Amino acid sequence: MIWLILIVGLIIIGNLGIRGYYRKWLKVQTKRVSAGSKIIQTSRGQVEYDMRGNGPTVLHFNGGNVGHNGWFFLAHLVEGGYRLLTPDRPGYLGTLLANNGSPEAQADLAAALLDALAIDTVAVVGISAGGPGALQFVLRHPDRAKALILLSAISRRTGLSEDQMNSTLGRLVMTPRFQNPAYFLINQAMKRIPSLALQDYVRTETTYDMKTGKRYIKQILADPAQRQQVMDLADAIVPALPRFEGVSNDLNVQQSLDNLPLEQIQIPTLIVGSKNDGDIGYENSTNSHAKIPNAELITVEQFGHFIWWGDAQVIKDFQKRIEIFLDENFKSKLGKPL
Repeated sequence: MIWLILIVGLIIIGNLGIRGYYRKWLKVQTKRVSAGSKIIQTSRGQVEYDMRGNGPTVLHFNGGNVGHNGWFFLAHLVEGGYRLLTPDRPGYLGTLLANNGSPEAQADLAAALLDALAIDTVAVVGISAGGPGALQFVLRHPDRAKALILLSAISRRTGLSEDQMNSTLGRLVMTPRFQNPAYFLINQAMKRIPSLALQDYVRTETTYDMKTGKRYIKQILADPAQRQQVMDLADAIVPALPRFEGVSNDLNVQQSLDNLPLEQIQIPTLIVGSKNDGDIGYENSTNSHAKIPNAELITVEQFGHFIWWGDAQVIKDFQKRIEIFLDENFKSKLGKPL
């Protein structure tokens, strides 16, 4: 149903009176998206980033589509006494893709950002498509990374679904010309009819049947905190065109990712993944757990790839575990021999 809305909406935008509303909306969103971020020149190029909170620095490799605007998935760390640094990965917003698209280059660009900000050591969090860059950062800059957290994170070569590769609408949405109009409609659907919009997420982000998915949707929207995250995500993915190169690069990376020497990672590692992940699959989490020495895996059900949605107690429990993990393996050891 949501795809029918998108197709009809694209036709309407092109032919009828909401074109003016759309243009005004796009102008507002374009201004809003970077209102709280900063741009800095590093030794490897320009980086746009968001930084908030006070305390030891957590370097956040953002997931696909969102960029630095996806910081809210880790808001509990800001509240828990950490400084959250979320740079736009290459191809997102003000961080140019240039020659920085590979996971290795993404890691080195992040290290250059730390140099420019005079930050020596960090804990690292990789979410979803940010997984490869986070893992390469830990592998390439082991003296700077003191703890690693992987949340629904890619760690192995991961193919696209049949819909992603071959559907007419999928190819349409991934065309630069239709990026902003299509995501305008997705944004509006998520804000105005979230119960319907999230049904599409059941199909793409979970392995549930629709009956089970609808039960989760009711649970999500009944919880004010989770409902707000849905609204935050709706805003975090627009405007889409300034993220298009980054999203396209992420898709290329996940399909061509070489085997990573995860067995070389020596820092404490915590992994959270859903066995109902319909996007990248639970196998990415189990792969990390099997290969990274002494890694801890927390398995949840939740709303598939979106482990932050579903049972509120499950969310509270694994976020508390993340905070304890960082307190024990990062904050408490700062300034002490490691």
